[in-house]
Amino acid sequence: MDPGIVILVVFTVLAIYWLVRKKSPPATFTTETRINSDQYRKYQALMKESTALKRAGKLDEAVQKILGAYREAQENGLFIPAADYLKLPYYLQKANRNDEAWDWFNKLIRSCSDDPMTLSEIYSKMALFREREKKPEDTIKYYVLSDMYRCLGLHQLIALGDTDRESELTFGKERLEEGYGASLKKCGCAHLDDDLKKIIREHMQTFPKLRVPDVVRDINALMTKK
Repeated sequence: MDPGIVILVVFTVLAIYWLVRKKSPPATFTTETRINSDQYRKYQALMKESTALKRAGKLDEAVQKILGAYREAQENGLFIPAADYLKLPYYLQKANRNDEAWDWFNKLIRSCSDDPMTLSEIYSKMALFREREKKPEDTIKYYVLSDMYRCLGLHQLIALGDTDRESELTFGKERLEEGYGASLKKCGCAHLDDDLKKIIREHMQTFPKLRVPDVVRDINALMTKK
């Protein structure tokens, strides 16, 4: 089965599980450990082995091991968090396989297009990836997208009845409007701070109906003024 389809199925089930859990009494055990504890322990063991290989500098072996862990999860229907899927790009980057890493990011984005909270996690990791590549212009763009998608995710949760997240959403919006002065200064673009704030304010006026391609277009155009 195509890995992209499997990832989509996994995240769809996770999203349903999250929504159901929010309206149910808290469970003592997580879904992951109750599906099949032996299979989940095997998955965790593979993930730990991949981490050990990465730390030992055996990067290609670490990549193969983590891919094996993903296959183990997929074949046994295990629910694993987005954070686990987002470990692979870092391993690939360490192994100087950046194009493969970026392909994986894009596959995750396509698979999770209806899950703004997961998209927020993905774009945050993409920002860190670009930061390690010394590409600050892209770093800022992806941090903005990460924060916007988090606000969208919180908005969805609140609409579903999770009103405890309202203050978190307010803080998220304020953070966006405060801008990214420190990041801009870091890449020698402090003079673009006001313009970036203006772009963010204009797009947030349509929240939650954000047009992300337009956000990307406007930030890209601004950063060319560097």
